[in-house]
This record gives sequence, C-alpha cells and structure tokens, in this order.
Amino acid sequence: MDERTTENMRPLRVFAITTEQSAEAILKRLLAPLKASFPNMYVEGVVSNTFPKDEIHIFETSEKLKIMGLVDVLFSIVRILKMQNRIKKRILENDFDIVLTIDSSSFHLPLVEDLKKKGSKAKFVHAVCPPIWAYRPKRKPRIANTFDLLLPLFRFEKPLFDDTKLSSMWIGHPFFSHQPVKKEPLKQEVILIFPGSRKRVIQRNLPLQLEAAKKFPFKILVSVASPSVKDTIERLACGVETFEKIPERSILEKTAIALATSGTITLELALMNIPTVVTYKIPLIDAIAAKLAKMNVPFFALPNLLAKKEIFIELIHPFTTIKEVVDAIKKTLTNSQPIPLDLLHHEISTTHTNEEIVKKILEKTPFCPTTNRA
Repeated sequence: MDERTTENMRPLRVFAITTEQSAEAILKRLLAPLKASFPNMYVEGVVSNTFPKDEIHIFETSEKLKIMGLVDVLFSIVRILKMQNRIKKRILENDFDIVLTIDSSSFHLPLVEDLKKKGSKAKFVHAVCPPIWAYRPKRKPRIANTFDLLLPLFRFEKPLFDDTKLSSMWIGHPFFSHQPVKKEPLKQEVILIFPGSRKRVIQRNLPLQLEAAKKFPFKILVSVASPSVKDTIERLACGVETFEKIPERSILEKTAIALATSGTITLELALMNIPTVVTYKIPLIDAIAAKLAKMNVPFFALPNLLAKKEIFIELIHPFTTIKEVVDAIKKTLTNSQPIPLDLLHHEISTTHTNEEIVKKILEKTPFCPTTNRA
C-alpha cells in the first residue's frame, strides 16, 4: 500500500445501491462516518426520491425496484434486468473505489458477479447478511466468493461466514438509538397502521388492517412510508388521517396498539415500546414458494426472531381474516407482556466504533485509515 495522504489523492468515490427505503437508514449509518473521515467523498447511487440530495448524487431512483415475493418479481423481471444493466454500465465506466450494496442479495449477487467478470476493480461491500439461516443455505459459497466484505446487522449473524474467505464485521442496526416511549396509561386512544411501502403489499394488507381497527373505539391513523404510495393509501383509507413514516412522540404516547405489515417497522415499534400485531397477507404462490424453499425460521417478525420468542402476535399467510386480526388485537390489549428492550438492544448494538467500521470498509484500498489518518 502506498503512503499517500487524503490531501494528495483524489476524493474517495462510492457507488451505493438500495432497492427499498427500509435500507436507507443502513446506508446513512455507513455514509456518516465515511464522510467524517473523507469530507470530499463523492457518493452516487440508487436511492429513493426522499433521500437527502446533499448526501448523494442520485443515478436512479429505487422506487422502480420496489419488489417483494415471486409475483412481484415475475411482473417486474424486464424492468429489473434493464436497471441492472444501467447500473453496471455506470459503475464500469466510472472510477469508483467502493460499491456499497444494501440488503436484497438476490438483486445484488448477480450484479456484482457480472461486474467482477467484466473487470471492475472496486471493492464490493454488502451490508445486511443474506438470510442463509432462514432458507437456501447452499448460497453461502456463492456469497463468500462474490463480495469482498459483509456487514451483518445482528449479533447472531456475526459468525455465519467465519469458515469462509469472506471478511465480515458486525455493524449493528441503525435503530439501536431508538428510545422507548413513555406511555400515558389513561390516554390510550390511538391505533396506528403501518401498511408497508409497496403498492401491491398495501393493496393486500391495508383493507384487512383497517376493517379490524374499526372494530375498536380508537382513533385510526395510517402511516405513509413514501410519497409514491400516498395516493394508494388515501384511496384505500378514504377519510382516515395519515402521517409520514413515524408519528410525533405525542401521538405515540397515546397509542394503544399498532398494526404493522411485517418488515423493519416491527423492530422500530418494539424498540419504542409500542404493542403491535404483525400481519402480512401474502399471495398463495409466495406461500407455496416459501414452503418449497424450506424456510427454517420459527418467526418472521424481527422482534420475535431476535428474542427467539413471541413478542408480537404475527399473522402471516394468504388467508388471514379480519376476525383473526381482531382476536389478536384483543389478546394483545388484555394480555400484553413487557417488551424485552434490553434483549433487543443487546442483539442490535455493536461493540465496534465508527472508526473501526470505516477502517474495515476501506481495508485493502489506497484510502485505508491505517496509512491515511483522516
């Protein structure tokens, strides 16, 4: 490695790719310490329209990649391939030092493999461990041979690739800073609904969640995860008040319960100490595909998975009924158990400092902090 300093070398160049908004908190978690070390760093990539424009040059918007499940992939395959080709062309034609991919390994694996075959010299860093612990464990060698560095979020994922050549560092989940809400016991008058961030998912789940919520004497508020789904939500929940992403603390203090479509929002709600029922009405073909893939998980909701026990009731199948959701709400309200906040924080809060994470990301590049003290 040469002895250049940050003053006499060109700026660090990073290309980042997210396929959905839930991954953007992780991207921000990584960009902040990198920019602190390299203030002139150039970042370009694929993010949503709501990502701060002063943090990245948007090459393409991730709204075009909002896909989940076999049905969505089949409907979107041509668009996905076109997007991958555009991204590959951009990376190959430009001198990027690091390609940072977040989650969605099924999208990123073939993309990175092809970039390497075509001679890209970038370091390929992938954040969020592919869930080989849940299904398709035979992907492990392919993953290990494709990426240069893996950044898992959860404690139990730390050792998963220790027996491979793939370098790994546990970075923790960006929600580790979330603080529990101090509830007002005599003012529990709100039910929150988090229907998801993809139109097809919202269309399948929001009507079910709304009908169940209407069976209770609470004010209903619905989350709008991104501007791209606002029209869909307002059409399905006509006349119901909405809010952007997470409501104000004053509303959370008055929240009796939440209904959430399975996703990272369930972890966020758990860390804020909001009792929640998790629903996910999936297409039958996706349920069959999951069965055939032999998914090996006792739970789907992140808080349950991390705690290895049921914290939130989860109703995840193609035939979820309004009665099931109503019964789950009643059970949660009458038999609510304390959320094990200390346990959850233990599973998501890394011991590594930002400086250590930056050093690991830049390892084996001319920008490694070992020789370049920022």
